[in-house]
Amino acid sequence: MKKTLVAIAAVAAVTGAMADATITGIMEASIANTSTGLAMGAGTNGGSEFTIAASEDVGDGMKVFGQTTFVYNPNNTALTYNAGGAVGSASGTTATGSTSSYQNWIGMSGEFGSVKVGQFWSNTFLTSTLGDPTGRSAFSNYLAGGAIGQVANALNYTSPTFSGVTVNYQKSMASAVSANQYTSYSIGYSNGPLNASFASGTLGIASSNTLENLFAANYNLGMATVYVSSTNSTTTGSAAASTTGFGVAVPLGAATVSVGTSSSSTVDNYQALLNYDLSKRSRVYLHTANGTTTAHLVTTQIGIRHNF
Repeated sequence: MKKTLVAIAAVAAVTGAMADATITGIMEASIANTSTGLAMGAGTNGGSEFTIAASEDVGDGMKVFGQTTFVYNPNNTALTYNAGGAVGSASGTTATGSTSSYQNWIGMSGEFGSVKVGQFWSNTFLTSTLGDPTGRSAFSNYLAGGAIGQVANALNYTSPTFSGVTVNYQKSMASAVSANQYTSYSIGYSNGPLNASFASGTLGIASSNTLENLFAANYNLGMATVYVSSTNSTTTGSAAASTTGFGVAVPLGAATVSVGTSSSSTVDNYQALLNYDLSKRSRVYLHTANGTTTAHLVTTQIGIRHNF
């Protein structure tokens, strides 16, 4: 993604530190053929949005940085939340329904790693993106992914990377008696062709909560990238539920063909995606999905996406 650099201040000439901001974004729209006819869509392959990010070198190897992302619908200019396919299950802890922004945080980084406070993707959701050949885009019907999308009012710590291994910890600032408590961690490995992560997250209080354990990975074979994932979820008073997922993405020049399947004990979902790059920043795509759930009967859509 091309970045537009906007210098906003030069500070402390003695230290040579500089503060700057970047503006990046996505413009996207699609037309979908559903069981009820043609419909315009937005946010299906990542969403229309723009991000303002700022950082400042404060010396001694440390930086202060932050960002906010605004999501919008180019079809009717209404501000909507439809990014990443992440629909939270707890009001106040995760972003649900309409909102004008997400991914809002500020933090500091250094040799110790980084610490952020605000709203950001959950560890389980980020891990799930490694196992889905569509990257958990909003049109994805991938079952083997974390149910918690955005975690709000939270603290996030990311360790330095050692030999390809990174540890991440998140905790919401909800009251000890609030059902919106959320705590999670992940251990990720990225080195060469392999990307893998294990994440565990708990939502709720001790007497009533949901525990998610999720593993996902992808491996680039050169001629194709293969994807696998597995999720186990346990809710107080209910039987454990598990899902698995498999996928493959094959580059064919300017085009990439991705197919994926995911299954639980009662549901099987399938999807295929064709991305065709018109340039480094623009592409058209064709996506089709079906499954045994009412919400995911055969749906086909074509769209265009531009990054700036």
